[in-house]
Amino acid sequence: MPSATGSITAVGNNKFAAVFDIDGENHTFSGVANSSAPSFASSSATLTYDRADELTATRKYNAAIAGAIIIIKLSNGPSIEGTLDTPGAPGVTYNVSGTGIWGEN
Repeated sequence: MPSATGSITAVGNNKFAAVFDIDGENHTFSGVANSSAPSFASSSATLTYDRADELTATRKYNAAIAGAIIIIKLSNGPSIEGTLDTPGAPGVTYNVSGTGIWGEN
């Protein structure tokens, strides 16, 4: 399975952007959650996928923010995992879902 390193940043109460360098090009997953979650950032995130064509179009996702970890699983297979720059409250897990769109720049 190919993987890429990057970052995830909350950009508002229910939005985030995950940016990864794949073969010298930035691929961005811009997500909108159906509910609010605490502000977060991970400067150390990993995207795992099978094929480059999975990183296109609008995709549904489920995410969990727990302690120092964030995990985002996309409905078509790829996953994004990161260590939060500032850990959340111990023993508290936030589960959110929503949609996001891939872009390349």
